[in-house]
Amino acid sequence: METRLVIQDALLAGEPTRAGVTVIVEGRRIARVAGAGERVEPRPGDWQIDAAGRLLVPGGVDAHAHLAAGALLRLAGLPARFPGSVPELRARVRAPLEDRLDPEALEALTAAGALAALKAGVTCVLDLTRSAPGREEEALPAVARGAGRAGIRAALAYGANDLGGERRGLAGARASAAFAEQVRTEPLLRGMAGLDGLAATGPETLAALAGPARLHGLHASVAEDDADLADTYSRSSLRPVQLLGSSGLLGPRTVVGHGSTLGSEEATLLMHTESWVAVTPRSASFWGSTAAPVETLAAHEVQLALGTDGLFPDVAGEAVALAMQLRRGGRQGPPPAELLGRVVWPGGGALVSHLFGELVGAVEEGALADLVLLDWRPSVPLPDAPGGDAALLWAGAPAAWAIIDGHVRLREGSLLGGDEAEIAACACEAARRVLG
Repeated sequence: METRLVIQDALLAGEPTRAGVTVIVEGRRIARVAGAGERVEPRPGDWQIDAAGRLLVPGGVDAHAHLAAGALLRLAGLPARFPGSVPELRARVRAPLEDRLDPEALEALTAAGALAALKAGVTCVLDLTRSAPGREEEALPAVARGAGRAGIRAALAYGANDLGGERRGLAGARASAAFAEQVRTEPLLRGMAGLDGLAATGPETLAALAGPARLHGLHASVAEDDADLADTYSRSSLRPVQLLGSSGLLGPRTVVGHGSTLGSEEATLLMHTESWVAVTPRSASFWGSTAAPVETLAAHEVQLALGTDGLFPDVAGEAVALAMQLRRGGRQGPPPAELLGRVVWPGGGALVSHLFGELVGAVEEGALADLVLLDWRPSVPLPDAPGGDAALLWAGAPAAWAIIDGHVRLREGSLLGGDEAEIAACACEAARRVLG
């Protein structure tokens, strides 16, 4: 008989909030959610997990990340020690360092980034990576191995652009397409076409991305600052998202990361093509760039999710940053609390469900078992509220247990099936080598 996971005495935030809940996982899925007082018949071989009143949540989704680059910057003492802007960071730091990322470094740094995300309650990451020239075909398999060392669910893309020449842009597009075909039936992996900025990307590379984007989706870092807007408008009289649309790159599995310069016309186009925007509030605030116009996008019914940009590992922290941004901003569209709790926060689960073709991001029968038991017991009863509002309260709480696709990855804060000390040591060695 297959071993079941039986999570007892859990607290579920929601409408209503429920205490004393038992959640049963069989195979890859949640088989039952039993309320307090409902009898659950034990079976031989059950793995009993005592939640002891701690908060059980669907695993967090980071809809725009750079796991390897983020881990590298943190190990280098950045971003705290870097005084410059986004363009300076991109030109002076990220591009030179990414040009030194061989597959071994990518695997080691991705493993460290994925483990940090997992311990912060994130169970799925949409990752955009770049590598040393000529190593594009090896990059995504290396990132997949790194993510696999932490056991995290991931949708991976190579960030194609023409920095270094059109040949390199085309190589990046081919790398994403090949990887996406290789992993299309893997339970924890998906591949997507990738685009890292429009300002340095020509029409041939955009055309090469169109076919893979239709088949597998597109993860595009666009309009992180105004460089993309200035470039696309000067050469085509189009705004960035309009250029994506005219290049055949928008659709239900297109994720636009950042989007700081998006306007109403672009929002309408995103809505009609059912594309997504991954907003990165802490990254925008930290680097002094303009934040994505979340309220305008929501008013146009654009699908939204949260991303970290690799700056920090915890997506719940992005919820706090967005709540602060909304309180400071105007009042177009839904009220701020409803926008975060009912639109942006659940968007991550909806996006991943679409990419993987199965229900993710819910604690309900039939959903894939991507669950996190947080090391957090509220001192007072939680109010009835959507999950995004609860995330504001538990942001910063570490994950005690993490279950991904029905498999336990963290047990009381410790990684199962992996050596955390080795992951850390390999990442530090890779960082020393890349940083020179």
